[in-house]
Amino acid sequence: MKRKTAITLSITIGFGLAFAIYYWKSNQVEYVIDDIFLEEDTIHKSTLYIKNPYLTLTYPREENVYPRNGYVSNEETAAKIAEAVWLSIYGERIYNQRPYNVNLFKDSIWIVNGYVPLGTHGENAYIEIRKKDGRILRVFMGC
Repeated sequence: MKRKTAITLSITIGFGLAFAIYYWKSNQVEYVIDDIFLEEDTIHKSTLYIKNPYLTLTYPREENVYPRNGYVSNEETAAKIAEAVWLSIYGERIYNQRPYNVNLFKDSIWIVNGYVPLGTHGENAYIEIRKKDGRILRVFMGC
């Protein structure tokens, strides 16, 4: 009788343990904090959404931290950004407009122009890049 009870008890404990592990794995909940996801973001149905106005991140997404001299701090960087943008729009013909003329306007906007030699016909590439954050303000191909 003792042997039968021991076997029954061990089988019961085994099934109970297996059920507990299965239940634990199937009911794991992912937690999302309000500062990371917005309510309209797609969130998996097993996710618990926590909306707590007292939780904050070290660098909230509304605030950007800019380097002292801006992200586009020199002529070389402005020229490389301009070339990358022009290449995606106008293709490899922009390489013919080197060297680029790079000027800083009012210490805040880089103006980069492509070079067209005197006596030749063609339009030069033009771009305005904000020094602070690298935002492209204006791009065109013109005279």
